[in-house]
Amino acid sequence: MDRRRFMSLGVLAGLTAGGALTARRLGYAQQAGATGLEPYTGKLFLFVNAGGGWDPTMICDPKGNPVNRQFEASAIASAGNIRYAPITYTAEGGYTNRQFFEKFAPRLLVLNGVDMQTNNHDGGNRFTWSGHLEDGYPPLAGLIAAALAPGRPLGFLSNGGYENTQGVVPLTRVNDLGTIGRIAFPNRVDPNNAMSNYHSADTAARIARVQQERLRTQQGRQSLYTFDQSMRQLASTRDGGNLLERLLMFLPTDAQLRGVNNSIARQGYVALAAYQAGLTAAANLDVGGFDTHNDHDTNQGNALARLLRGVEMVMDRADELMLRDKIVVVIGSDFGRPPFYNDQRGKDHWSTTSIMMMGAGIEGNRVVGATTDGDGATAFRARGLDHATLQVSDSAKKLTPKAVHAALRQFAGITDRDVVKQFPLYGDNVALFG
Repeated sequence: MDRRRFMSLGVLAGLTAGGALTARRLGYAQQAGATGLEPYTGKLFLFVNAGGGWDPTMICDPKGNPVNRQFEASAIASAGNIRYAPITYTAEGGYTNRQFFEKFAPRLLVLNGVDMQTNNHDGGNRFTWSGHLEDGYPPLAGLIAAALAPGRPLGFLSNGGYENTQGVVPLTRVNDLGTIGRIAFPNRVDPNNAMSNYHSADTAARIARVQQERLRTQQGRQSLYTFDQSMRQLASTRDGGNLLERLLMFLPTDAQLRGVNNSIARQGYVALAAYQAGLTAAANLDVGGFDTHNDHDTNQGNALARLLRGVEMVMDRADELMLRDKIVVVIGSDFGRPPFYNDQRGKDHWSTTSIMMMGAGIEGNRVVGATTDGDGATAFRARGLDHATLQVSDSAKKLTPKAVHAALRQFAGITDRDVVKQFPLYGDNVALFG
């Protein structure tokens, strides 16, 4: 097989010729995939990463001046049971927190006072999205795809964030929508024009048969398990070549995307299309700009506007597609920002943060956890939380991403899957979902 062709197909199918794959892990992840690729119809999990460390005091855990110079504590607003910072952003057409929270509070679960136990970017990003502070655990999105949609080359889509899958599932990046068309229709000069073919239909069919036979021959020569399984996945992708064509049926048109400059929205639209095609169970959506060591109020505000407006657009699109009872969204970041400013009017790293989530099966209009008030270094610190009653108690242990992930695993129904048991999260059970 032509190396360039193998690599181009491999990129879309999420294949890697190296990496930390083990026979045991990949074997678990491919169970049920060998018998065919039936459309995935479970819930779609979208994990939205605010890259760089967001400031919850500007969103869902509001603290007034001097913690946040943009508003006084007396101006803090509420939507149902959820308090939010009364901020209007300059980006996204002057988007406001009020627009977001008034719209989504009935569906929103806010976790405040999440103790990250680190203010390091890599460690925080890993802890937020895997539930494990140290190396060696895959993101929850990858575990969900491995457990619920095994064997599917597009089971886990990622646009960034934490994506070290530890070999349990292929990782697929679809940053260029045109790539899908070129790979789905390799015989077309223009993927959107069915008449612009390089070869006749008979010639294209003969080429495809030769490629498949060559792949099977090369596969028979492989003795390394990792290479053998990668080539099996490639063969499966080719045998089911209509998967990508099916995805193209659901992707938004150029006209629908025209004027949609929000990166979260564009990423989310692709994930929704892949889910409609029955190919995807989980996806990472990613936007940066939150590491605001300088001019915090402006830069953090612009990043938050892009994030919140993007999530709104994805949720609106899901509603248009009648997927409200199928989609789950989790929004988080590396860590938080401190309750004071530095000399550059910025904010540095802080180990207290928040997580927001909403979607099918999640009871909204709720806030779980809390942080300290006041000002200075003693403000905006995580308070204890009784993990059974969800009552704030300074004598109880603090809420951590580990406890959140243990609850999310149960919520997703994957706790007892073999691939998930390889990455245990002992203790810290918290009754977030009843």
